[in-house]
Amino acid sequence: MVADTGSTPASRASTDRGARLLALILCLPFATAAQAAAPPEALKNGGFWSIQFENDLWGSGGDQSYSHGTEIAYLSLDGPPDWLTRLGRGLPFFRMGDVTAVQYAVGQKIFTPENIESRELLVDDRPYAGWLYGHATLLSRYVDEPDLQVGNMLGITLGMVGPSAQAGDVQKGFHELIGSNKPNGWHNQLKDEPGILLTYTRRWQYFHRFPGGLEFETSPHLVGALGNVYTYAGGGMMLRLGKGLRNDIGPPNIGPGFPGIPYLRPSREANWYLFAGIEGRAVARNIFLDGNSFRDSHSVDKKPLVADLQFGFAFHIDNIRLAISNVWRSREFEGQPEHVRFGAINISFFVPY
Repeated sequence: MVADTGSTPASRASTDRGARLLALILCLPFATAAQAAAPPEALKNGGFWSIQFENDLWGSGGDQSYSHGTEIAYLSLDGPPDWLTRLGRGLPFFRMGDVTAVQYAVGQKIFTPENIESRELLVDDRPYAGWLYGHATLLSRYVDEPDLQVGNMLGITLGMVGPSAQAGDVQKGFHELIGSNKPNGWHNQLKDEPGILLTYTRRWQYFHRFPGGLEFETSPHLVGALGNVYTYAGGGMMLRLGKGLRNDIGPPNIGPGFPGIPYLRPSREANWYLFAGIEGRAVARNIFLDGNSFRDSHSVDKKPLVADLQFGFAFHIDNIRLAISNVWRSREFEGQPEHVRFGAINISFFVPY
């Protein structure tokens, strides 16, 4: 989104509509049924789809910093392409295991300063920027025990930062549709620059069983990224409490963020869980704060250490999962008036061939 909410009746109305929509979605998980989960081998005869929306309207309630993200992903267990498998085998830190998968995704991210109505360049606030990208990710699980799973992910992302990402047109069109404040500063955005990014994540999942079918999971992870868009190293921990945790690996996030994928084992028995996590990152490069790599552009002094806190709820029944969460992100640049808060809605589902 993008608006200085609270400043106009239109922006307050859009916030109220967003809150009512979120409340309606939260009421969906309370319908149940019963049947066993699908066997893992059957899942190769189909694919997993995911639609992720992230927006500050569901967090801070206004347009500032990370304003919006959309990502559509597809995951298949039916063997990764040879070029991606060769890339994984050629890297000493990637571990190939008994189960491999490939995920493809396309997405867009939108970043704005706090005051979107000003036409002037706001030198003390972050640049306007858009990021349009596609990526392929190789996933492999190499430890599978009753109470432990270990896997890793290797992703390569290609995209475009700048006017060609169409972020300004998307934001202007959406704000006009909902009657919100018009963003007037997109002529100050970062210039066109191709982006490339290599990411690696390793994750450990420890499962603990409680009486009554309740389960608890602790999932530490390490992550690294190298490229002209992002370069960072980090790690964190996700906690999940609920039922059917082995039928699920956790909902996706738009990176940088907690590791998760569209995978779920279809089951007529309702599964649910609460989740909460923390991730810290040491950031060497963030184009959305540092500015263009090879051309003069607006930039701000980024902070080298950034932390995310995320909490939410997921409900999974049959072949579909709904997850709703909120993310708190620490200040990312010097002079940033407050931390960033945004909400995320994810729908993942399995489609048999």
